Amino acid sequence: MNHLRWKIVAFLLAPLTFVMTLDRAAMAVAAPTIQGELGLSIVEMSMILTIYFWAYAIGQMPAGRAAERFGSRGVLFGTSTLWSLMMIVTPFGSAFAWLFGCRLVLGGAQSADWSSSVVALKRWFPAGERAKGNAALLAGLYLGPIVSAPLTAWTIVHFGWHAVFYGFGALGLLLGAIWWFGYRDAPASHPLITQAEADYIAAGQPPGDTVVSGSLMRCLRLGRFWIFGVQYFLLVLIQSFYTVWLPTYLMHARGLSLKAMGMVASLPWVAVFVAVFVAGTVSDRLLKKTGSIYWARTPVAVAGFVVSALALVAASRAQAMAAVIALLCLSFAAVGFVQVVVWSAAQDLGRPFAGVMSGWTNVWGALSNVAGPMALALVVKVTGSWGSGMFVIGAAAACGAVLWLFVHPERPLLAVAAGNGPPTAGGRNTPCGDAHETRADAGRVSEPAD
Repeated sequence: MNHLRWKIVAFLLAPLTFVMTLDRAAMAVAAPTIQGELGLSIVEMSMILTIYFWAYAIGQMPAGRAAERFGSRGVLFGTSTLWSLMMIVTPFGSAFAWLFGCRLVLGGAQSADWSSSVVALKRWFPAGERAKGNAALLAGLYLGPIVSAPLTAWTIVHFGWHAVFYGFGALGLLLGAIWWFGYRDAPASHPLITQAEADYIAAGQPPGDTVVSGSLMRCLRLGRFWIFGVQYFLLVLIQSFYTVWLPTYLMHARGLSLKAMGMVASLPWVAVFVAVFVAGTVSDRLLKKTGSIYWARTPVAVAGFVVSALALVAASRAQAMAAVIALLCLSFAAVGFVQVVVWSAAQDLGRPFAGVMSGWTNVWGALSNVAGPMALALVVKVTGSWGSGMFVIGAAAACGAVLWLFVHPERPLLAVAAGNGPPTAGGRNTPCGDAHETRADAGRVSEPAD
């Protein structure tokens, strides 16, 4: 077996996700420079930063359905081309309306990245490997800001902020083309896959995973569908601080220079990058040891929520810069643990409707990426304290730990009856979704020897 599935995620999926976050983080890092050069107010700059997430949210559900129906290959190629072109044209104008419009289209185009990636992972990975597969994908997501903060700051200092957008956009066009030529929606149709690996992937897919219409409307009537979305909203409240305001916080509240900020701002992203690999290994080992999706996902998520919230609040109160950095890193690393199990659980809950589930989850995340930064900015404006704003989002996010007690990822939201009938609520075609998982559900599939 040549393990083509791991090459797909490492060299195709993760790099595209990496360049997406590279593009997204570039504006946040460049925001102080762009704001000063173009004379934008903090409200205008906040609107430019957050409109991306509104567009990203609106595009989630259509993108998820498109990936399910038409395949990740074409959807991701088309949207990556569009978002890369929007990066390139962003510096063409200097007016608020131009920057606002470019970020609007960028967010809409990038809304397809994660849903398409989740659908691709679901098709290429058996259930027992999905936590590690999601960890690799999340690593690409978090690698972007690690590189973006120092690289963007260095490029701005030496070449100006325009060069950042030209370079990142060109990289996106290149990776989109590589994706088109290197990926196939059906693993068995890939010219480089072995029969042993194709059989292994097929054997690890839960039975009845056939997409049928009507899944969204049925899901909307289920309480756990809403709970799962809200818990992700609360998680992203903390993540949005790192995505949007961390560079500004370090410069304005902690007094760092642009160059120093570029280095320090990347450290929490390094922490979360490492954390997702650890979390993926822990979750999959728990799954293998217990045979229970519940025990492989829920305790990890609960602990991650609690630690991330407490560490963020502690960072806002710390005086020594070393303590601030350490606590920020701990908080974001804990977010990484939750992210791994969230996206593994999205596939556990969604099964053939993983695109809908991932789209729904990302809608809430995108809304949080709008509400979180704006709420923090409002609290800072009213109180004059960054610590107060960080306390508010940390306290709200801690509630996510409670919600996870009701998620029950071991019970699929919808099941498809034999013969590809209509989806029904529940884990085993039961009316309430209270059926118990089996070890087959947990993804215990034996991989054949090489």
